[in-house]
Amino acid sequence: MHATRITLAATALMSSLAAAQQDIETLPTTIVEAERADESLTAVSVLSPNTLDLFQVETLSDLTGIVPGFNIVSPDSRGYGQVVAMRGSTNTLFFGPPAVGLYVDDVPLGDAYTYPSDLLELSEIRVYRGPQGPWFGRNGAAGMVEMTTPGPTESQFTKLTAEYGSYNQIGLRLLNSGPLGGDFSYSVQLFQDKRDGYIKNIFLGGESDDREVNGGLINLYWNPNEDFELRLRFLAEYVRDGSQRLTSLFSPDPFIETNDFRGSTDLDRYQISLHSRKDFHWGQMETISSFQTWDLDPSTADLDLSNNPRADARSLIIQGQDLISNEIRFTSNDDGPLTWRAGLFQLWTDNAGVAARQLFPGFIETTIFDIEQLNLAAFANTTWQATDQLSFDAGLRVDYYDTEISRLQRDPIPGDDIVRDSQDDVYVSPVVGVTYAIHPALEVFFRSGLGIKPAGYSAYVDNPALAAYSDEQNWSNEIGFSYDCPAYNLRLGARAFWDQIDDYQLNFSAPRAFRSTDFFIVNAQEVTAKGLELDAAWAPVDGLTVRGSIGYTDAEFDSFADPFTPGINYDGNTVPFVPEYTGSLGLQYDFDSGFYVGTTARFFGPTKFDAANTAFFSQGSAFTWDAEIGYATENYSIALYGTNLTDEEYYTFINPQIFAGAPGAPQQFGVRVTATF
Repeated sequence: MHATRITLAATALMSSLAAAQQDIETLPTTIVEAERADESLTAVSVLSPNTLDLFQVETLSDLTGIVPGFNIVSPDSRGYGQVVAMRGSTNTLFFGPPAVGLYVDDVPLGDAYTYPSDLLELSEIRVYRGPQGPWFGRNGAAGMVEMTTPGPTESQFTKLTAEYGSYNQIGLRLLNSGPLGGDFSYSVQLFQDKRDGYIKNIFLGGESDDREVNGGLINLYWNPNEDFELRLRFLAEYVRDGSQRLTSLFSPDPFIETNDFRGSTDLDRYQISLHSRKDFHWGQMETISSFQTWDLDPSTADLDLSNNPRADARSLIIQGQDLISNEIRFTSNDDGPLTWRAGLFQLWTDNAGVAARQLFPGFIETTIFDIEQLNLAAFANTTWQATDQLSFDAGLRVDYYDTEISRLQRDPIPGDDIVRDSQDDVYVSPVVGVTYAIHPALEVFFRSGLGIKPAGYSAYVDNPALAAYSDEQNWSNEIGFSYDCPAYNLRLGARAFWDQIDDYQLNFSAPRAFRSTDFFIVNAQEVTAKGLELDAAWAPVDGLTVRGSIGYTDAEFDSFADPFTPGINYDGNTVPFVPEYTGSLGLQYDFDSGFYVGTTARFFGPTKFDAANTAFFSQGSAFTWDAEIGYATENYSIALYGTNLTDEEYYTFINPQIFAGAPGAPQQFGVRVTATF
């Protein structure tokens, strides 16, 4: 498969799910800008800038605890090696499709390890739960995160933000937009964020995990009339980080290391996309074409986490992903009982790299790989408003995948391990749902659908016969209600879900007897994930906003035999990387004088990091507390903030292969100043 074989497809996207049952009075601003707990059959969480500011959300990982059922396990390496989970479904570390897709400004991202860590200035985040195949061009087998940045303003607008905090953390942001004359307008974002490291290296001296990122986003708009818009978008991001935040699990202090090798992470990301929108009497047509490149060059790490020259183990990874996507979607007007949205989608990715892993002095494994995948899809969804109270929703997605791998693995043992293989598959994913308005303020819904993660290959496997893995099928079911009561300034959403997942794609480390750092992708025969989710937004009195959520997930292996050790099975064990529960509570009070005070808490349940549920590779429950006090006017604000005020010690990631963990960020304080004009 080559890029020249890619044909431009068209695309489509999601239909408005349940049409409004009856007009409901709008809540006061404090609640409208808080999260709407549940808007539709998809059980979507909508996070506004106010909610993001309240919880001091600056990275994708910061959404953990705010959105029920959603969790990110991260080694603090800019997304590389992270696990994004939704209701028990996850991605694998270095290869394999994401369980949760990501869109930014209608541009789909590739594999989960290419997801950005730092967030742009956002106007909204929407997190969708359950299979999203009939609604998005990019497949979201277990869910989708959709981010939107601010559009152009009618007059010149500038927002400047400067921040200084613990560990010499410096953050600078610029947002500027406005008209250019004629039918043209623009928006620009520039950002820089850097800090010293949290981890002290007492052997080499100094901190090892310093961080620095610079980048920008530029949008150019052309609106010759109200019925047509053309948009050119360009994003660039440059990362120059120190080592991953990994220390030995045997260390008495998780922020102290004795490594004799200082790691690094250098990463460049570029995106360019062209968007068009055309309105017709029957509805709207939109097209989005993008080219993206993600280059990790290099990522280096000390694998033995010591200064013992006899046990010197380290890794060097150079990896890149090129992505081309095309999407066209057609959406009907919302002026009848039947609404629909349909389209076509094309995604091509080329994932190539070189990995050199020294297992011990004199023994180096080198892997050179290239994995290409072409995805063509057609998807559609329709909603029928049968009565003023009752509506039905049905959608279908058809995918074609063509995947190829070329891999050479070489080590001092004579003979090269070569993998050259290809496979192609067709998948069909239906989704159905129904919603009923018991009362203008109370809706109940049920939804059932199939989410599929395609088959593929892992390059980090010694044995060529084990490089391939099978597709994963998730039969997802949920039932819930949303309560929207203007009289009490209250919004409440609750959901129960039950997912039956066959051939669960699972990251599996090579047994230690292999003396290898290989990461297999295996298929666990059967997993069941079930749980409850609750979130709410409330304004009990003028000036006070309360926002809270909690999600409980029980994800277990029903049937999973150890692929390398006969007689060992993990039936009944908890699926790795999925916390038992997550939750949050946030309060903010705005005084008439312009002063405000806010405080938030997040909590995380026990998490396992291997299929055997080894106690040593588990993280217990954790709690973090943040707070902010400030003064804001129409044109400027100043705030003093603190995060992890109790200085809670916990791990955000544990690597059982090298007995290492990534400690959560320590207690920090800072000041933030913002000016708009």
